Amino acid sequence: MKKKFLRKVYEDNRSNTPISQFQELCKGILDNLIELSIWDKDIYHVYLSVESKNEVDTNAIISFILNKNKRVIVPKIANKNLMHFEIDQNTKFTKNKLGIREPISKVSFDTSLIEAIIVPLLVFDKNGHRVGYGGGYYDRFMSDIKDDVIKVGLSLFDPIDKISDINDKDIPLNFVVTPSRTYNFN
Repeated sequence: MKKKFLRKVYEDNRSNTPISQFQELCKGILDNLIELSIWDKDIYHVYLSVESKNEVDTNAIISFILNKNKRVIVPKIANKNLMHFEIDQNTKFTKNKLGIREPISKVSFDTSLIEAIIVPLLVFDKNGHRVGYGGGYYDRFMSDIKDDVIKVGLSLFDPIDKISDINDKDIPLNFVVTPSRTYNFN
């Protein structure tokens, strides 16, 4: 199936998930993510979830990482790319024109230091490819980082067999964590 079709179907599936079920699914993802053996790193890039889009909630994930005395980097949209900023428990946020929370900070972070990335997605396939929102922000970002950075997707849904229109700009993930299990693509 093509990304455009999948994007529409899975945005609808996500928005039609009842809030109590959504919260339970996010808790399952958090529980499985905590069990993943990636917590020996020091610097984690985590997307800031958008509640209105029913994105997998990353607030508890960010707290978990900070409570392990690790560093958390989050994105901020700048034109067609992402800028990256370190946050802590005291960081103040604002919402951009798309309704996405962003840190109020002017000092960007050196992405060459990032060791693991928690990536948003709508759906993924059995080869570790993902469908995002279509802006290409994360694929551009992931193509500019070191090859050994761990890329972890979070998905409310299990994988489909295959995304048919994958191209060389699509960066595959190392892991995808769902409420029921973790998929390893290494």
